[in-house]
Amino acid sequence: MMVNNIKSGKLTAIIGSSRSGKTQFALDQLKPFKFVLIWDIEEQYKCTYRVRNRIDLFNLICVRIGKKCPKKAERIAYTGSLNDFNTFCQFAFWWVRKMGGYGEQTAIVFEETADVTSPAKAPEHYGILLRRSLKYGVHLFCITQRPAESDKTSIGNASIVHVCRLSLPRDRKFAADATGIDREIINDLRADQDKGHFDFVTADMGRGHYSLGYLNFKNQKPIFKSLSPTPI
Repeated sequence: MMVNNIKSGKLTAIIGSSRSGKTQFALDQLKPFKFVLIWDIEEQYKCTYRVRNRIDLFNLICVRIGKKCPKKAERIAYTGSLNDFNTFCQFAFWWVRKMGGYGEQTAIVFEETADVTSPAKAPEHYGILLRRSLKYGVHLFCITQRPAESDKTSIGNASIVHVCRLSLPRDRKFAADATGIDREIINDLRADQDKGHFDFVTADMGRGHYSLGYLNFKNQKPIFKSLSPTPI
């Protein structure tokens, strides 16, 4: 589906234990996007604007962008209270629709969704974003260390599920059940901090295949390598 001649976006779920390469993958995926909005409580991302309260966020992405589309690329990171998550998502949905009206594709990153969602239900405005925003050209990246404790909507609706090393058996089982990838493949993923080597497996849910791969670093620059796809 297209709105204002913008191709529909995708939802990507990124799961893995701490220091397993999740955020590096997200950063790699964000490279094509001119306009990015980030739920970034731990201040992990470089940004054009860092916002710490709801009023400033409203003025920046609703009032300002309601008047005209920014000319230069920008990344807006929100570093406020966890209690602001539903409001952040409400403002973000408005931002997505407005930017789509300007003919711009966008991206939103949600870091550590287990802190602000639960397996029972996605918060109201987060659920609306997941279900209704893709037609406006936004690409959503939902990141969590604990997929078994996060909402089911994000992974259930994801076109892509990127799985890094998971420490807990419960989370490994969840990832295997959600993607259809053999649990032994997920069990065998490793994250070696000392060597700078991080395994992953990426499932393309729409095409029904997965690809094993790894992340390592050359001259401190991340390099991703993926093998040929295998049917799920």
